[in-house]
Amino acid sequence: MNEAQTALTYAAVQQRVDLLEHLLRCGTQIPVWEYSEDLHVIRTNAEKLVYGTMLAKSGCLDYMKTHFAHASDPLILSSHLGLMWCAVQGIFHEEEGSFLRYYVIGPVVSVNLSMEAIRDAASVYHLDMGWRSDLAELMRGLPIVPSALFFQYALMLHHCVTGETLQRSDLAFQRSEEPQAPGGKDARGQNTTDRFLTYRAEQRLLDHVRYGDPDCGDALERAHSISNGARISTGNPLQQAILSAVVFTTLCTRAAIEGGLSPDVAYTVGDYYLQSLIQCGNVTDARAVNHAMYEDFIARVHRLRMNPAYSKQIQSCIDDIELHLTEKLTIRRLAGRVGYTEYYLSHKFKEETGSSISSYIRYARIEKAKRLLTTTDLPVSTIAEQLQFCSASYFSDRFAEIVGMLPNQYRREKQRL
Repeated sequence: MNEAQTALTYAAVQQRVDLLEHLLRCGTQIPVWEYSEDLHVIRTNAEKLVYGTMLAKSGCLDYMKTHFAHASDPLILSSHLGLMWCAVQGIFHEEEGSFLRYYVIGPVVSVNLSMEAIRDAASVYHLDMGWRSDLAELMRGLPIVPSALFFQYALMLHHCVTGETLQRSDLAFQRSEEPQAPGGKDARGQNTTDRFLTYRAEQRLLDHVRYGDPDCGDALERAHSISNGARISTGNPLQQAILSAVVFTTLCTRAAIEGGLSPDVAYTVGDYYLQSLIQCGNVTDARAVNHAMYEDFIARVHRLRMNPAYSKQIQSCIDDIELHLTEKLTIRRLAGRVGYTEYYLSHKFKEETGSSISSYIRYARIEKAKRLLTTTDLPVSTIAEQLQFCSASYFSDRFAEIVGMLPNQYRREKQRL
């Protein structure tokens, strides 16, 4: 609880929220809700309580409670249909004791909902049959509020409840994906998965290019399970495959430049693959060119990042470490790969790199962990296990030692960018 909030009583906050409610009515009728600690509605100005049912059925209420159990940032909640809510937690200390309240405004949408999306809503939210005939009217009645303006409303609500003034970068956003009905659509009627998950999967792929990291199998598998490429329907599978590959080639070209490849080389390589894509006669060829392009850029950045001062054996040892960070690495195994004794490899490695093998492995694993924290939803304990740390606490200590903050802090900071 911040210092500003300690000066606000429950009655004072009620007055401030009432004022905000009246101000919001000057533009459009946005529902305002107050929930108890056990997530029961205490009061609302919503004309249709089914809007509260949508918040609960989407899983957003449970997510809200989980979020505020360990954070105080105002939270933007969303559903794949394009509905948005914002939530703020109030903590009050009265004579009768301490208690929590959750304040929510919404739902709103930022665009007009398609009829197809409205029809899908009934099955997604498991509404009673009696509501289905009125569903179109309910969904059409949702306030249309641009996202940027709604984010300002969230900051206003937070100020009313806590007295604290925040910036847009302080907002937290729901990161989980709610269950979808088969063939679910977004607000524009497109096939959908969580767009943020798609973005993170894409960034994870591009990180392998930026860092010249050839261990990209998991990232490719994850990306393929989330998205099939650009969501622009051409009606032609080949054109669709080529279009997606062109977009990805452009992104990889820029990522390679960020990784140190000269723009002249990067654009020349990119142009070569773009020309090859135009000449593809079937979907299989387009995908093969796309895969070859990706591996080519990774290999070029990897070679660029190789230190010319390292001997062939030490560079090979480093490559072996980078490719097997999720496996148990021993000096015996590494020495056997390069044909050195364990003692001689340890000596040569320290002589050429200035670091012991164990320290290098630990640093490389922390770098890998940083990318996993920003591009996946994996729990810290899972990342620690995958990267062969003996426990989550040991991993957190080593991470803080190298990075300067704990893993969860690092994840939150990067998610705000």
